[in-house]
Amino acid sequence: MSERPVLVETPESVSAMARALEGAERLYLDTEFESNRSGIRICLLQATDGKQVFLVDALKARDLSPLRGPFETSEWVVHAGLQDVDLIRQAIGASSPRSLFDTQVGWALSTAESNVSLAYLKFLMLGVREDKAHQADDWTRRPLSEDQLRYAASDILHLPALFEALEKRAEALSPSRPEMIRLASREATERLTSLPHRLTLESFRNAWQLGPAAQNGLRFLIEWFNGLSREEREDAPEPKALFAIASRMPHSRDVLLQLKGVPRGFALRHHKRIIEGLADAARTANMRDFVAIAPPPYATFEDIRLDAWLALLRAEVCAELRVSPEFVLPARVTKNMRELLAELRGVPVDRPDALTAALAPALEGFRKALLLEKIQAFCEKEPPPL
Repeated sequence: MSERPVLVETPESVSAMARALEGAERLYLDTEFESNRSGIRICLLQATDGKQVFLVDALKARDLSPLRGPFETSEWVVHAGLQDVDLIRQAIGASSPRSLFDTQVGWALSTAESNVSLAYLKFLMLGVREDKAHQADDWTRRPLSEDQLRYAASDILHLPALFEALEKRAEALSPSRPEMIRLASREATERLTSLPHRLTLESFRNAWQLGPAAQNGLRFLIEWFNGLSREEREDAPEPKALFAIASRMPHSRDVLLQLKGVPRGFALRHHKRIIEGLADAARTANMRDFVAIAPPPYATFEDIRLDAWLALLRAEVCAELRVSPEFVLPARVTKNMRELLAELRGVPVDRPDALTAALAPALEGFRKALLLEKIQAFCEKEPPPL
């Protein structure tokens, strides 16, 4: 690969870059950007097809749409690419790449580590130690110095070799592991997250403190929340804030906006439905239908044993698969698994496949494909303490 980067800062050079990358199977990408209160702006796009490094000055070139063709038909290789992928899509007007391989995800799906830096991976896998002196530079200032351009180029110069090493490592673990990395990379950069387990009255440990009207209001909020789509839940209040809404029973948009933890956008969009629903809940509440709830214990030995069993499952399954527990089974996933298991207490479950079927809703996408079989095998050896 030519180590001398091509600086792209005019419409003509953008078109020339697009022609040079036509038919590229894979593009290795990074960005430098500015982040402030008004948002995030891409300043520099670094790209290579493994033959030539291009440094695209997004502030000078402005229109990067000619790159859309070669970018949409190639696989993208990035590191910790959540921000980069979003910025590149916006800059070139692309929907999504044909395929995506995130080297941070590749490492997490072949070791115990998660969220490692690119510099760390380059050193471990390739023996390359790099100077990070320009990491905190202001990339909006022009002209960019030669040192800055060399630094920007170095971020992607070794990505082809790193990708090849990680793919070989993944293949050695399992022939299907490289595709699992691609699936997980796409999910990670498209912000796909598991839907929270359905809320119930038992999801709120302080529900016992509510009177008839507020308890009825909380029941309305639970039903409303469970009916939201994934997209609608993105700006919905957390359960703690839902409890605060039920406790206060706001009668106007302004009162709703004052409550801690209630996103402003949510309040402006949904205040009418929420306030009407709460008012109806207050009108229909009465002492005759009121269910007094006993305060739940802060801890039980049954819960302690279940938490220990889940911790053991997490460690053993991830160790057998050689994957990072933090990435594959993060706290939000194990929390959903715990809630599903708690619902099975007192219910006879005599087959491991029935148990894993009950746990399956907590696992989505690559996690279901990667983990379900191993979880079932673990349950056969170590049944949960239900």
